[in-house]
Amino acid sequence: MKTEVIFPVYNEADTLSNQIKKFNDYFDINYRKNLIITIADNGSTDLTPKICENLLKNKLIDNYLFISEKGRGRAIKQSIVSSKADIVSYMDIDLSTDLSHFKPLVDSIASERNDISIGSRLSKKSKVIGRKKIREFTSRAYNLLIKFYFPKSKIDDMQCGFKAFSREKILKILNLVENNRWFFDTELILLARKYNLKIDQIPVKWTDDPNTSVNIISTAIEDIVGLTKLRLKLFKKNYTEND
Repeated sequence: MKTEVIFPVYNEADTLSNQIKKFNDYFDINYRKNLIITIADNGSTDLTPKICENLLKNKLIDNYLFISEKGRGRAIKQSIVSSKADIVSYMDIDLSTDLSHFKPLVDSIASERNDISIGSRLSKKSKVIGRKKIREFTSRAYNLLIKFYFPKSKIDDMQCGFKAFSREKILKILNLVENNRWFFDTELILLARKYNLKIDQIPVKWTDDPNTSVNIISTAIEDIVGLTKLRLKLFKKNYTEND
C-alpha cells in the first residue's frame, strides 16, 4: 500500500532542504520504500524551484508540482487528484507536528479502516509548545464558531495542517470543495462529515513556528465568511432535498 505525503510550500528556500532531510532521516529504509514525497509549490518566486530540482536529483523527494495560481488549498487539491497512492496525506513544511505521529496518522486509515485521520492540537491529550496566546485564542474561538454553525461535526481542530485520507474516498468529496485557500481544510472536513465519511482524530504534539507567514486577521475573516457560506449552502441543499 502506497502512501503519499504532500508538502504545500511557498518561498521556503531558506529551510526546505533541511526540513525534507529531517523528514527522510526520521523513517527507516523499508518504510520509505512505500512513501511518496511530493512538494506542491504554490508559485514560489525565490529559489524553491531550483532547490526542488536538487532534491529530486538526490532522490530526497519523488514529485515536484509547480502550481502557478495562488492558494494553498488549490495546491493540495491538485496534488491529491494527480496522486497514484492509496493513502494521501499533507503536512506543513515547518514540521510543527511531531513526526512520531505520522505513522499513527497513516495506520488509522491503512489498518483501522478510517476514511480520514486528522491531527488535533486542541484535544485534551494534545501538547502545544510555544504558541502565542493570540493564536491559541483565535483557534479556540474558531472551534466554538464551528460548533455553533455545525453542532454535529464533533471535530476538535479543523485547521491543523496534518491530515491523511483514503484517496478513493476523498476524491468523491474533493470536487465539491470550493475554497482554494486557508478555509479549504475546514470545508473539506465538514463536507466529509456531511457525506458520512469515517473520521479519526489524533492528539498531537505541536511546536509553534515563530516565523509563520499566516496572517491571523485575513485568515479569520476568510474562515468566518467561508463558514457562513457553507452553512447557507448546506441548509439550502437540505431544504431542497426535503421539500
